[in-house]
Amino acid sequence: MQNKDLVNMAPRGLTVLGLAATLTLSACGGGGGGGGGGGAPLPPKLKLSNFQPAAVVIGQADFAGIRPNQNGEPDANTLRGLYGNPAVSASGTLFISDYDNNRVLAYNGIPTANNAVADFVLGQPDFTTTAPGELNGPQQISIAGGKMAMVDYDSNRVFLYNTVPSDAGAEPDIVVGQTDPDSWNTDCDAIHVDTPETVDITGNGKLVVTDSDHNRVLIWNSLPTTHGQPADLVLGQADFTHCEPNDDDQNGVEEETPTARSLAYPAGSWTDGNRLIVVDGANNRVLIWNSFPTSNFQPADIVIGQPDFSRNIHNDDDQDGEPDEAPSARTLYYPYDGVDSNGRQLAIADSGNARVLIWNSFPTSNFQPADVVLGQSDFTHYAPNDDDQDGTLDSAASARAMAYPTGVRFYQDKLLVADEGNNRVLIFQSQEP
Repeated sequence: MQNKDLVNMAPRGLTVLGLAATLTLSACGGGGGGGGGGGAPLPPKLKLSNFQPAAVVIGQADFAGIRPNQNGEPDANTLRGLYGNPAVSASGTLFISDYDNNRVLAYNGIPTANNAVADFVLGQPDFTTTAPGELNGPQQISIAGGKMAMVDYDSNRVFLYNTVPSDAGAEPDIVVGQTDPDSWNTDCDAIHVDTPETVDITGNGKLVVTDSDHNRVLIWNSLPTTHGQPADLVLGQADFTHCEPNDDDQNGVEEETPTARSLAYPAGSWTDGNRLIVVDGANNRVLIWNSFPTSNFQPADIVIGQPDFSRNIHNDDDQDGEPDEAPSARTLYYPYDGVDSNGRQLAIADSGNARVLIWNSFPTSNFQPADVVLGQSDFTHYAPNDDDQDGTLDSAASARAMAYPTGVRFYQDKLLVADEGNNRVLIFQSQEP
């Protein structure tokens, strides 16, 4: 895996090397852009409550399991590290990126029981092979307009499928971020990407890629039709030749504070083609554009996780420039990859605080507090896998605790959460009114 400092945070080092090791030592043995795009009717709001238990777990035999590949060999019912949002096709096929197994698992319907077995696999010849090959660290998947996009993170590229795969023989049609499928170039230009985290296809045909180590978001105004097609628009930088973090004056040097138009390791996005949300991970914030950007370096309109665009300290609710002892309903700690909306509600994977935050209405003001928290009993707890809420890591997971969530997806009356630290996907069911 490539080395990612992520402004001294290194979330993958924290989770895969640190958190996962701790868990192992202490353990006992929507479519793409959300609802509402293209004039589609908005779905009903999900009714979710603090610390609500998940209804179903994928990747583990039960809710207590945490081990990669269920502490055994990979198979059709196991997962090993997963980043980015799952995706669901129009026909109801669920796709989950199984990052460390270098594959994507596909289920012909949303599982209704724990430990479900996938129906087919992409990137590998069978369910037991995991060596890098066609896929090398797949991440977020996005589906819209009958097409699918997938991040192939460790190969610095994004794949486009002109038809959503329906069996194991499907291969991508277009590669974005490289001039051909065998290239690994990371030049700072309009073509290449460096450690892309997430991708979104919109219902009106746009493509959005978080080009994370280039500290920018690339936008194609129409879906690429040739390998290596250059992007049309860039956010986080004034042009395609600048790639430093938080470089508002574009002098090639990182500044001490961010602005409304600079980025530092953007690691997640959502769009319905009309609005755009970007998870600005290293700045511990989420940016919202109320209308889809039309120019390079366009400033965001709203910031979540901070009171204004010049702050970036994690969990700093009192804004004294230092992290507080505990988070709050309006702070974030390295949100990573996961952001989604059904057009009415917003969900963010607040990874460093081991929780998912939900806003029951689309945020309209800076520092707006979340309404619901999953993974913790309230907004001030933050320890991973802390079911008894004593502030320390438990020896097992549970149906309501999490360890470094990295993906969220609204689908009908459900919310799917990729719980990377526990090598699983949780399905939360909307409660009865």
